[in-house]
Amino acid sequence: GGACRGVGVTHFCVMAANYLTAVAGERAAVLEWNESGAMERMELACTGKVRPEKPFQVLGTDYYKAAGARELASCLDRYRYVLVDFGVIGDRNRDEFLRCERRVLIGSFCEGQPGAFWEYVRQGKRADRSWECAAAFGSGETRRKVSRGLRVPVLEIPLSADAFTVTPGTLEFFQAFFLRQ
Repeated sequence: GGACRGVGVTHFCVMAANYLTAVAGERAAVLEWNESGAMERMELACTGKVRPEKPFQVLGTDYYKAAGARELASCLDRYRYVLVDFGVIGDRNRDEFLRCERRVLIGSFCEGQPGAFWEYVRQGKRADRSWECAAAFGSGETRRKVSRGLRVPVLEIPLSADAFTVTPGTLEFFQAFFLRQ
C-alpha cells in the first residue's frame, strides 16, 4: 500500500508480478483493491479493450480490476502469489492490509512526500516492525535519513519506465526481495 497517492504502488505490483511470472515461473495475480481505475486503463492499453469479466491477462499474470474480498478468496488457492494493490493505506482498507502475509508501505522522497512515512509513525499506524518500507523516487540521502528516523530499512525500488520489462536492476531487486520472505 501507499503512504500517499502517486508513489508507485500499482507500478510496484506490476513489476513484482512480472518478475514472478516471467523470471521465477510462478503463478501470480494482482488485485486492484482501490478505486483508482488503473487496472481498467491498463487493460485497455495492453489488450485494446475493456471487458466486464475478471481477470484479464498480460504476459502471464492475471489482473483483477475493482477487486475485493470475493476475488481474494477465489485467488488464494489458484495462485502461489497474490499481490494486492491497496492504493493509499487508510481507514477503509487498513484491516485488509494488516491481514496480508507481507505488508509493504511505499512512499516517495521527493516533493515533500517523505512526510507521509513520518505521519504513519507519528499516528501509530505502523502496527509493528513487520511492515516493510520502500520508495522509488527521491534522493538516497533523504531515504537514509527517513530510514534512520523510522529505525527500519527503506528499500530502494529501482527506477523502471516500463513495469513489464525486467531490467538488470529490477531482476536483482526482486530476487533479493522474494528471498526475504
